[in-house]
Amino acid sequence: MQNCLAVYTAKRAINGRKLAEIARSVGIDLRFLALGGQIASNSSEILSKALTGVNGGGLLIVGGFDKDQELLIDFDTRLSQGDQPALARQLNGGLLPWCELYSGKFNYETACQRDAKAKAKLDGSVTKSQLPALKAAKNRYLIYNQSRKKNGGQLMKTLTPALAEAVDGIVADYQR
Repeated sequence: MQNCLAVYTAKRAINGRKLAEIARSVGIDLRFLALGGQIASNSSEILSKALTGVNGGGLLIVGGFDKDQELLIDFDTRLSQGDQPALARQLNGGLLPWCELYSGKFNYETACQRDAKAKAKLDGSVTKSQLPALKAAKNRYLIYNQSRKKNGGQLMKTLTPALAEAVDGIVADYQR
C-alpha cells in the first residue's frame, strides 16, 4: 500500500494559506493541527509563514471532501471549543481523512552524502525524465497517510498532484 508521496520543487516554500487554496481547488477543505492531532497554538503562523519553518516542518492536515461537510462543521466546532478528546476520537475513528505533512528544505547532493542508500531510493522514486527536477529541488513536501485509512489515502492522492502542479514540482513515491 502506498502511504507516502513526496513533492519536490525548486520554488520557494509555500505557507498554509496557499496550501489550503490548492486543496480547495481540488475539492478539499483543509484544516491544520500540530503533529499528534494536538490543537495548534500558532494557527496564524501556519497560515502566513513558509511551512518549512513552522513547527519544525511537521503538521497534521485534516481534509474534508464534499461528502464530509457535516463532519467538518462538527470538527470545526470542537476545534474552536478546544475539545481535544473529541477531536482525537474523530481522527482515530477515521471520520475525517488526515495525513501528516512534513515540509523541509532539500538538497539532493547532501541527502545522498548523508546516507549511502539514499541515492538509489531517491533516484528510484521518480522517472528518468524527472531526475533533473529532483536534483534541482530546494524544497520537499511529504504527505504521509499515517492512519493508513482509505480516506487518508484519498486525501494524499488528491492533494499531492495538485500541490506539485501549483509549485511546478514533481511527485515522487516516497516509502519510509
